[in-house]
Amino acid sequence: MTLHIVSKSPFSSSALSDCANAVRDGDALLLIEDGVYALSREMPEKLAAAKLYCLAADAAARGLAVPGSIEAIDDARWVSLCTEHHPVVSWFK
Repeated sequence: MTLHIVSKSPFSSSALSDCANAVRDGDALLLIEDGVYALSREMPEKLAAAKLYCLAADAAARGLAVPGSIEAIDDARWVSLCTEHHPVVSWFK
């Protein structure tokens, strides 16, 4: 199971859509930094196969509400996700 980390806004980058094309059943997606702006739009249908997370502090810093379908996590949980998944892939293009 892969952990995909998206750190760029879907409004200025293709990182989220590129990631969505690579996600497989059982993978996880973590939105961090400006990637949390994806919370303000509908998630690509291709991500339905993944467990969705966002870094709570990044969402709060940008004034974004976290939908119930996405788990808001702290830094400690982020580290835990990195140890639970292999590989970890960062999307930032």
